[in-house]
Amino acid sequence: MDEEGSFQDEVRSAWDELAAFWDERVEAGRTWQRHLIQPPVERLLGLESGERVLEIACGNGEFARRMADLGAQVLAVDFSEGMLERARSHGGQVEYRHVDATDEEALLSLGESASFDAVVNNMAIMDMQTIEPMVVASSRLLRPSGRFVFSTLHPAFNSGDARPTVELDPDGSGTEIYSVRVSAYARPSKGKGVAIPGQPVLQWYFHRPLSMILAPFFEHGFAVDALEEPLLRSEYQKPGTPSYVYTQVPGVLVARMRRSI
Repeated sequence: MDEEGSFQDEVRSAWDELAAFWDERVEAGRTWQRHLIQPPVERLLGLESGERVLEIACGNGEFARRMADLGAQVLAVDFSEGMLERARSHGGQVEYRHVDATDEEALLSLGESASFDAVVNNMAIMDMQTIEPMVVASSRLLRPSGRFVFSTLHPAFNSGDARPTVELDPDGSGTEIYSVRVSAYARPSKGKGVAIPGQPVLQWYFHRPLSMILAPFFEHGFAVDALEEPLLRSEYQKPGTPSYVYTQVPGVLVARMRRSI
């Protein structure tokens, strides 16, 4: 096995180990999924009953099941057998398959050309070593004017080296000024981190500036059709997080890409 394949196995192994912990927290509503991420993804997706949707990197199937409940025909894939096991355990009218989102040929094997109305990638771009295979495959699998909707950690404010900071107002009033300090934004990077406090192992993150996220879409016939930067309501903040973090600065970016050719 080459070095790249070995590293991908390491990335996958972490998600297999995280699967049970992740699923339990999502099902208990202890993540941002239902109250911050899912509503704008649903709005931008604009599903109609009977549409055929491919979800790439479906995790525990939380959003796949939601789309099926809305009347879509859903094929959901993930590279973690652990995650797929948890997804299938919840039932629902969803077809699940074991497919690596970085494997273009495997993705193309999921359907004929122009066979899907929409593709969804929900909070996974920052977890993917490369996104080009997914974009190329989606450009072929989507019908003309089909849409690709993704959500991801905000590349400018919640990715790479972005840290919340507190400063005193220089006017001498003692007022605290809250902000997010961002450095090394333009340089892609990777490193291990925590998504949910208490998780048993760290997972890999892959930081890309917004231009690098969008570039492969532009190169393969997509245009930005809609974009949202949802803000977190204070009652849903993670324990120990300062009250201003992501209630004033967005921690998540949601975008709809439309096939323009």
